[in-house]
Amino acid sequence: MPIAPIPAVPSLPTLPPLTTSGSGAAGAGTGAGSFSALLSNAVNALQSAQSTASAAETQSAAGQGNLADTMIAATKASLDTQVTTDVLDKALASFTSIMNMTF
Repeated sequence: MPIAPIPAVPSLPTLPPLTTSGSGAAGAGTGAGSFSALLSNAVNALQSAQSTASAAETQSAAGQGNLADTMIAATKASLDTQVTTDVLDKALASFTSIMNMTF
């Protein structure tokens, strides 16, 4: 009983070249600005979810609004907070790991 040979590994697709705008320092500043905007938008979305949950809880306590919508908003705010905390912890651990590297 002959064993079939292992087929060749297919080649990886080629990636388009990176485009930079200006020198390395200007490109780094542009990248940092977009990362900063991304983080700012994420924190704003978290704050908005928490505000929405708080408003829904206030309306529900006053006898207005839907209890199911209040629970959904509170769960979404809690989940968003947990994800944000976990991402922050991973980013801090990565930064610490990089800073502890010796060359």
